[in-house]
Order: sequence, then C-alpha cells, then structure tokens
Amino acid sequence: MKRALILATLFLVSNTPVVHAASIGNVKVISLGSSNTPVEIAVDNLPVSVNNFDPNNANLNAEITFSSGKTISVPLFWYQEYQNFQNFNTYNSRKVGEPEWRLRFRALEAGQTKVKISGKIANDAIEPLYQNLDLNYRVKEPIRTEGFGFYEGARPFIPIAYNMAWADRYQELNRYEKWFKSASASGVNVARVWMAAWSLGIEWINTGLGDYTERMQNAWTLDQVFKLGAKYGINIQLVLLNHGAFSESTNPEWFGNPYNKLNGGPLDSPSEFATNPIAIKYWQQRLRYIAARYAAYPNLFAWEWWNEVNFTPISQDDLSKWMITSRAYLEKFDPYKNLITTSWSTAGNVRDWSSVDFASVHVYDANDPIKVLANVAESMHTYLPNKPTVLGEMGSGTLREDPFDDPFGLHLHNAQWAATFRGFNSPASYWWWDTYIEPLNLWGHTKGLSKLIAGLDLVKMNQLEIPSIKSSRTFLLQNDKTVIGWTRLDNYTLSAKNDYILKATIEALRTKKPVNKEFPTPVSKGGSISIPVITDGKYKVSVMKTLSGQVLSSSEINSAKQKISIKVPAFTGDISFKVEKVGA
Repeated sequence: MKRALILATLFLVSNTPVVHAASIGNVKVISLGSSNTPVEIAVDNLPVSVNNFDPNNANLNAEITFSSGKTISVPLFWYQEYQNFQNFNTYNSRKVGEPEWRLRFRALEAGQTKVKISGKIANDAIEPLYQNLDLNYRVKEPIRTEGFGFYEGARPFIPIAYNMAWADRYQELNRYEKWFKSASASGVNVARVWMAAWSLGIEWINTGLGDYTERMQNAWTLDQVFKLGAKYGINIQLVLLNHGAFSESTNPEWFGNPYNKLNGGPLDSPSEFATNPIAIKYWQQRLRYIAARYAAYPNLFAWEWWNEVNFTPISQDDLSKWMITSRAYLEKFDPYKNLITTSWSTAGNVRDWSSVDFASVHVYDANDPIKVLANVAESMHTYLPNKPTVLGEMGSGTLREDPFDDPFGLHLHNAQWAATFRGFNSPASYWWWDTYIEPLNLWGHTKGLSKLIAGLDLVKMNQLEIPSIKSSRTFLLQNDKTVIGWTRLDNYTLSAKNDYILKATIEALRTKKPVNKEFPTPVSKGGSISIPVITDGKYKVSVMKTLSGQVLSSSEINSAKQKISIKVPAFTGDISFKVEKVGA
C-alpha cells in the first residue's frame, strides 16, 4: 500500500496563556501505519518527572480528529527502544537511544488527520503540540460479536487459535516468528499471549508498584510480538493477569507479587486485590499504560482479564464488581472498544459472564472430545444464550501432553474438529505449544479444517448428527446453500488407544509376554452416506482429507426429496466433505 504523505509538520499554537509552561517538545512521526498497524508518533525534549508511568506525575494525552470530524482521545506512554543480541550462547538485550513519549492510534478514516498533544508533567503544563497527517488508508474492521458469532465488518470471523503464551526470555522474537509463520500457514488467525511475570509482564517484584522502568524491555518485546502477528495475519488475545500471581496454592507466585505486603505492597492476602483501594489504584494505572501502548494495534483480538481466575481466592461477588469497574476504566483509554473476555477452568453455570463480550472456557480431558465438548458446549449455551463461547485451552492432561502416547496429535486433531462440529463453532485452542506442538511440528492440524470452514458463518448453520457408515459417527453443519461434514471412526481417539494399551499390558502380565504397544489405526472401507439438504437442486460434492484439506473426489449430484447420497472412499481415521449448491 502506498504510504501516506505528511502534509504539514509540527507547528505550535497557544490560544490561552499557559501557567508554568514547559519547554517546547519535539515531535517525530515514527510510522504512518497501515491497514493492520498503528500510526506512531514520538515526542521528546519535555520536562522530567519522578515517575513517567504515574498520571499524577506525568499525564500527556492526544486528541485525534479525523477528516469527518470524528475525534478520539488517547494517552501517550513512556517508551524505551531495545535491541536483542546473542553473545555465544547467552541471549540478552540492550537499550537503543534515550527514552521518550510515544503516541499510537488507529487510522479510523482516510484523509486529513489532526493530532493535538497536551497535558502536564511535574506540575508543568505542556504547550499544545500539533501535527497534521494525510493518511490514504483506514485500518481493517474491528472484530465484534453478534449473538454466538464473531464478525469482521460484515464477514464472519472464526477464531482459529493456538495458545502461544510465552517464550524463553530474550528469545521471544525468534520463537514467535517461527510459531506465527508455521501456524499462519495452516490457517491460524489468533494467538493467546500472556503478560506473565516470567515473560511479557511489566510489573513484578523487581519493579515494585507503579514504576515499570525495569521492565521496559518486556513492554518493547510485546510490541514486537504484535508486529510479528500483523506480519503473519495473527490476532493477539492478550491475557493481562494469570491466576498464579494471586494464588498461594495453584501455580503459586504470590510470594513474588509486589502487591504482597511482605514485598512492600498493600495486601495481606491476594483475595483483597479486587477491593483494596490502593491495589485498585495501581491496577488501574497499569491498565491505563497497557491500553495506551497496545490498544491501537489493529490485530488486538481481545483483552482477557484473567487466566483461570477461579484458582485465586477472590470471591465471585468481588470479582464481578471488579470486572465491571475495570471495564469502565479501560474503555476510557481504549476508544476502539476492543473485545473483552476472561477465563475459568470450571463450568460456566457458576460464573458471571455478564461484563465480558464472550466466554473462554478450558477443558483438559483425555476422553473422546466428541462427547466431552458436546456436554461443555450445551452447558455454556444454556447459561450464556446470547454470547460466543470459545474453547480457550484444551489438552489431554494438565501436567503435560505425552509425546510417547500421542506423537501425531490425535487428541489435538479430535479436539479441533469436535469443538467446531459439536457446539463451539470454532476449533479448540490447544495448549502445550512449546513442549509438544512445536517440537513435533503439529501446527498443520488446523490446515484442512480452516479450508473447510473458510467463509462460512458457522453460528448460523444447523448442527446435526446423521446415520453414518459402520463404526463411525457423522456430524454436519448446514445452511440453505452449503453442508459441511465430518465422519470419524469410533476408535480414532486417544482414549481408545489408551484402553487398547491397557488391555495389552494386562494381557502381557498374564502371559508373561512383551507388551504389544502397536495401536492399529482404524481403517474404513468407506460407503454411502445420505446427506440432508434444505432445498432440492444440483450440488457439488467434495470429499477431502481432514489433515491437509486435499480433495479426494469431486462430483455434481442432483438431490431428491432433500437428500443427497455421497460415496465415501476408503479412509483412515476420519474424513470430511462439503456439499455446495450450484447456481441459484
């Protein structure tokens, strides 16, 4: 895309006298942005504050007026540039240049855009700074929710996601580049990333509360993760808080939390985080900084308040109130109204989802996902009838994913397909990305599924199970023009494999012979399946491999009495198909 031209450079205007006016700042346009990256402006040569992260000490804001007259207001944030380097086998980073103020915003409209920067630093009012820009593009449509679905403008958006929560320190950019590239090639469009203390978090015991200077490298790294996401078409679901930071029992990190009174914080117990006025003040300050820095990235899919907040001692009532007030505060600094969610690891019927845009549930279960996920989806639709639910984490176990038991991602594969066809309307976002998916190169399990569902509004399709061929089950999603289907053999599951190995082990103990660990992958000779269609006519039928999306056969068939009989060839494990109406 042709880059926009800067039509006017900095000029200074002051209509009214400014008391204790500070020295004049310098403005530099860092980037004019693009449809999937923000405009970015730097400001330096301003007074020094004792803490540029505290709006009581330093509070700079920008008023951006677009060509139509629409105006948004966003805060500036304190910024330090970094560069990663490797010295033999040691990874680290170094500062580049001096710190400065930065402004980021989305080009919500093309055309003449006026920026006015004003505020106070250390009790000195800043002479207003003005910058005119001519932007010849507008950012992509923000993702929103409607009913059970997600939409990007008028088009349905199906989140095809993996967890990529963190990476080794100072190696994040290499890791995320590799992960995003591999995942994107298989249709993935969302990554769930954590601001955890050991990774991209900006406030912890080495910072104390309210001053993030010691973690500016973390903040810079997260910038680069967003940029890499934009490069590969990956949207970021940013998790702001993880349960361990406020837990003394489950993945406990409370001992290192700066909110802990033993570390100089205001709290005797992590349960007080949602109600203590001092804690709320520092949390809101951090939230303001995060919004100022990251809200403008067009590939921000959603803010996630908590990962598995049920593992903290915060009460449900306190948590519900905290989420409401946190949302109201965040929206002051996020004019783009990015989606908001949170996650629990337990059933949705005992949780309050009223203040979030969609629900995120986690399921760790080695049993057949066809059965497990149908039950979870039914429960969520019962208690949350007007909002989407995503399967934010999935795995066969909470301690690890065993590469010896499941080296080819059988459970991963079943979870993604079952979630799509059994009520979630999108694939499961699997966990164990760094210790299982990446080492075994299992990213490709989303490829065939992403091809099958591309362009479809799954939440508006009928969910059906129909009679199938021998020893299998067939599930459909159907509208008046298209039917997609998944046929899976009953024993093509990790739980069936584990049952087989258990029986083989018992038999080996009985006979004193070696254990037969070779699980015979289920194979079908194929057969005919009768597919219901809403209206009669001519249909194109494509039968495909589930893993790659490769079309095995294609034909045109006329329906009769709202039925089409399709021939399924011999297959191993599972197979998919698409039935599309030809013509009007």
